Amino acid sequence: MRLALTLTIAAALAAAGCGGGSDEATEPLRDGVYEFELSEDYLLENEIPSSQAENESGVHRVTLDDGSFVDRWRTAEGRTGVCSGTYEEVGNRVTFRWESGCFGDWEMRYSVEGDVVTWSDFEALPPHDGNEEQKVTEVFNGVPWTRTGDVPEEGEE
Repeated sequence: MRLALTLTIAAALAAAGCGGGSDEATEPLRDGVYEFELSEDYLLENEIPSSQAENESGVHRVTLDDGSFVDRWRTAEGRTGVCSGTYEEVGNRVTFRWESGCFGDWEMRYSVEGDVVTWSDFEALPPHDGNEEQKVTEVFNGVPWTRTGDVPEEGEE
């Protein structure tokens, strides 16, 4: 599993280093709930600071809903977190901007195959766009997201 994840990330980062994805046709990004996992070991192996790896690892559930998104996660130790913001899609490039709980806006391209979204061509955005923020953007988004359901009805979270 770890080898497959590492190979997926390496392929995504290699594509990003070569100019990343393109504007070629892909299935559209759909509203809904997406899941991905960032293990603490994976984050530490990719040189994410230990305090951030400890607090932001785990299973992430991102809800995309008509230009708004919420990222909720639970670590292996049961700690939880939540951040929210907005996103804007132009072609197959999406800009994510935090509004609550987190900082470090970013853009990336996507490709959809069935329920799986893969990301490439990562770009940390100003004012948090230094080398460290770029690395965090690439590591945190270097794993595929799997669509697991529709946007929950009000109060269903």
